[in-house]
Amino acid sequence: MKLNALSLFAVALVLVSGSYVVAQSSSTSAGVPAEPVQNESSLQTAPSPGRLVNHNIRPFSTVGVEIHVGLRGAGFDVATPVARKFNLRAGADFFSYGTTFEEEGADVNADMRLRSGHAALDWFPFGGGFHLSPQIVFANNSQVKATALIPAGNTVTLNGTDYISSRTDPLHGDGSIGFRTVAPGLSVGFGNIVPRSNKHFSFPVEAGFYYVGQPRLNVRFTGSACDPRFPAAIGCESVDNDPDFQRDLAAFIKRNNNNLSYASFLPILSFGVAYKF
Repeated sequence: MKLNALSLFAVALVLVSGSYVVAQSSSTSAGVPAEPVQNESSLQTAPSPGRLVNHNIRPFSTVGVEIHVGLRGAGFDVATPVARKFNLRAGADFFSYGTTFEEEGADVNADMRLRSGHAALDWFPFGGGFHLSPQIVFANNSQVKATALIPAGNTVTLNGTDYISSRTDPLHGDGSIGFRTVAPGLSVGFGNIVPRSNKHFSFPVEAGFYYVGQPRLNVRFTGSACDPRFPAAIGCESVDNDPDFQRDLAAFIKRNNNNLSYASFLPILSFGVAYKF
């Protein structure tokens, strides 16, 4: 079958037009860059500046200071980060109290003084404000001191035995309760002194205990005591030379040392306000 001239012209026109379209399509795809495709994560709103969390915080890169009040008195803490979920914290506490009272015929002046330093490693297991804190209480100068005067003619009772204070050499006593200078402790708390955000203020709360061991009571008397069964002229003797008085005093000290066994664990409870620089 033979094609006439018109048919050949039509076929040529189709071929040329098809080649032009393909060339234009290739030129467009090669010369015009494709628009970037934005995924869903790139369209999310950036967090507000106050909530930015720094997960790559450097050790000792910042510091925070806290002041607090609690069962150990008033005190302060200084903290710095050492890892993403750990702070190193150290501080001190101070408390003083004095009172007077009458006990078993004696006029007693008592003073309680709490002075101690502490160092803790705060662990934030969930990355928030909750933390567990093993710690060491050191330089513990906490102690209770008391002085006693048994007025002349008054009776004092030791271990169930009555002694009369001499009219010419009244009885005087002094005592103290001492604690270990170093003690381990453990606490839990809420609030981070150096928060991992742009926030500067925090309000830490802490509760726990530290182990001070068995406190020791020391008591000493001077002066003369009289046996109420005898006249004062023959029944009075210096307590240093009176074996009955010393025996009853030793029993009194032993009994009260046993009563102090509950104080082997001392509580930790504090509320504070902190600022991160």
